[in-house]
Amino acid sequence: MPRHTPARERLLKAARELFYAEGYGVSIDAVTERAKVAKPTVYAHFKSKDDLIGTMLTLACDDWFTELDAELERRDGDPPAQLLAPFDLLVADLPDPAYHGCILVNSAAAFLSPQHPANHALATHHARMLALFERLATEAGAAQPAGLARQLLLLYDGVKTRGLVDHTGAAAHDARTAATALLADATKRSS
Repeated sequence: MPRHTPARERLLKAARELFYAEGYGVSIDAVTERAKVAKPTVYAHFKSKDDLIGTMLTLACDDWFTELDAELERRDGDPPAQLLAPFDLLVADLPDPAYHGCILVNSAAAFLSPQHPANHALATHHARMLALFERLATEAGAAQPAGLARQLLLLYDGVKTRGLVDHTGAAAHDARTAATALLADATKRSS
């Protein structure tokens, strides 16, 4: 069981900030300098840089779902609005010239091995999003919730990658419009 110490939390925060802003080639030395800890502290808490990356990505995923769950609760009783919540959250802070994409998706491009902890974190995130979209599609009355969930996940991921080159927020708005149309079609077919 990992110990949750202030040094560990500073390491995870520094790693998240640096890997997001500068990519996964950032050295452990840079992370320790940002976290204001000695290099051996990294290895007291993490087996390797890859372990640090995997833990940081898992926490980033958990943070997203905490934010998303709060938004879903605010929209309780309105299944179509809940289904659009992930898109609304993605666009909430755009345009942002400092947007560098999704830290999880970026990790997939950086670490091609399916065994890398980054790929496990991304696969877990996708499985959670797919299950959430399917549940929300069912609650919204979609005729084929599993198919709609896959389509929505594709739009969701598209926003995050398109945002790498389009800092206007248009991709998120366009994805929301497409998700609305997909949901309208799916609920019309179920009537």
